[in-house]
Amino acid sequence: MRMLRRCRAMSIVSLLLLAACDSGGSSGAPGAAGGDTSAGGLDGGDTASKVAADGTITSGPWLGSGFTATDPGAATITPECSAGCMPPFVGTDFCMTGKVTGRPDYTGFAMLGWNVNQPAGADPGTWPVPDTGGITVTVTNMPSTVALRVQLQGTNPHDGADRWCAPLTNGKLIPWTSFKTNCWQGGTPQNALTPGTMIQQGAVMVPGLLTDLAFDVCLLDLQITP
Repeated sequence: MRMLRRCRAMSIVSLLLLAACDSGGSSGAPGAAGGDTSAGGLDGGDTASKVAADGTITSGPWLGSGFTATDPGAATITPECSAGCMPPFVGTDFCMTGKVTGRPDYTGFAMLGWNVNQPAGADPGTWPVPDTGGITVTVTNMPSTVALRVQLQGTNPHDGADRWCAPLTNGKLIPWTSFKTNCWQGGTPQNALTPGTMIQQGAVMVPGLLTDLAFDVCLLDLQITP
């Protein structure tokens, strides 16, 4: 059974819920939700995560609670984390399932996220983006024909200037320099993530399409490369 520990500092998750619609679905252009469909993910197989333990994500310098996020009506997600994650994640399972709502403006979305600097019992902190390197994210993604995004967020994800995204190239390095604001096709402005920027959260995003999209996404591995 897929289960998630209650996230601490739910006000941070609430910020993400309000911001994600803009970052995930406000592409306003056909195909912007997809990008490179070869980057979608691995189908099926073992879903045990190398970085998750009872809803806590640990990878290199990153440590923090995991959560899911959407906006009212933008998707249905299990587990649901708008007021504490139910059911809680357990063991090495870190997955979300559900359906993204199809909308003419592509504003449906679902996110599987984590805080990047949150020691046990503490509120989420921030982490500075290095001058070099990047992040490698490996997921299982059903259906794999729909490309995902990786999103990084600062302390104010209400502000489009404080969140950056990039197409998820499954199991391959995504340089920090590849992250941009409004990263989808036609999105503006597309400002690059700069070294020293303080981020608070990372997430895997299922962007919305014109029609409903069922999804089943699991985070298998997460690596920070200097």
